[in-house]
Amino acid sequence: MNQQLIFNHDFVWNEHEQAAQCSCLQAGLKVIIYIKKPEGWIADAWLVQVKEDYFFWEEEIEAALDAQPLGEDAILRLDGSA
Repeated sequence: MNQQLIFNHDFVWNEHEQAAQCSCLQAGLKVIIYIKKPEGWIADAWLVQVKEDYFFWEEEIEAALDAQPLGEDAILRLDGSA
C-alpha cells in the first residue's frame, strides 16, 4: 500500500461522468477519481461492484497516479472493466 495516499472510502455514483466516483488525498491534495461504467452495466450495479472490488481499484488508482501526473483539476479518470 502506498502510504502517500489516503483513501476516503466515499464511493458515489456521478451521473454526469457515468462513473463511480471516489476520492483520496495525495500529499494533502484531494484527488477526485472517476471509474467509468462499462457498456451494458446498470449504474447501481456498477457502483456496488466497484465497492466490492475496492482493493483492486485502490491498486489501480495507485498505479495510475504513479504513472501519470495529475492536471491542475486533480481529477483521475479510469476505464472500468467488466
